Amino acid sequence: MTQAPAPLRVVPARLEDAPALLALRKAVLAEGRWFATHVDEHSGGLDQARATIHALGQQPNGLMLAAWEGDDLVGLLAVHGERLARMRHLGRLEMMVAAPFRGRGIGGAMLASCLRWAEANPMLRKISLAVFADNDRAVALYQSHGFVQEGRREGEYLLEDGSVRADLLMAREV
Repeated sequence: MTQAPAPLRVVPARLEDAPALLALRKAVLAEGRWFATHVDEHSGGLDQARATIHALGQQPNGLMLAAWEGDDLVGLLAVHGERLARMRHLGRLEMMVAAPFRGRGIGGAMLASCLRWAEANPMLRKISLAVFADNDRAVALYQSHGFVQEGRREGEYLLEDGSVRADLLMAREV
């Protein structure tokens, strides 16, 4: 008999979540497929992870969510609020789901929670993101939550084998 997964909880990240959040970030970066940053280029350690959680918790236009199934951290979502006066209405979205948990609605649950927060936030007017153009599942998820393509950057990333990848600039008004 297979045990059902624990219920998904999407909650604001806490300082004590920093080790798990850092481990998830490094695991996703180590896959080498979904982000421009290589895992060995990620310079932030545990202190930086804590500082980011604290900073986003203090920004009126910033947010960090952690998705948990039981004791397993399965996803993270961050909205980095812009600081310049003319850009404070913007939040830049970043999201990661642990590989073994993908395809189970975790990204959609985090995104829905984020958008509820953004729509209730009087400072925010727009959430934007960049995603590799060939990340079909992520692009479809963002589109299903109302994000639209605002631009495409061809050849933006040069891979080790000499090939290039494009990224899409997507956004949603809130």
